[in-house]
Amino acid sequence: MNASPVRIPIEGVLDLHTFSPKDVKKLLPEYLTLCRDKGFNEVKIIHGKGSGSLKNYVRKQLEKMD
Repeated sequence: MNASPVRIPIEGVLDLHTFSPKDVKKLLPEYLTLCRDKGFNEVKIIHGKGSGSLKNYVRKQLEKMD
């Protein structure tokens, strides 16, 4: 079964707690690009504590962006 895409507001804050880790890999770069397109100078990304793998993934994605 294919789930329909979830629409989230582009407001400069992204709470990753509500998404599965596999979805974050596509969501995060797209969200950051849309924030940049909307003119945001800062974006707050809430990744939680846990094992730190999500935090590391977020940091690697940020390093790849201009």
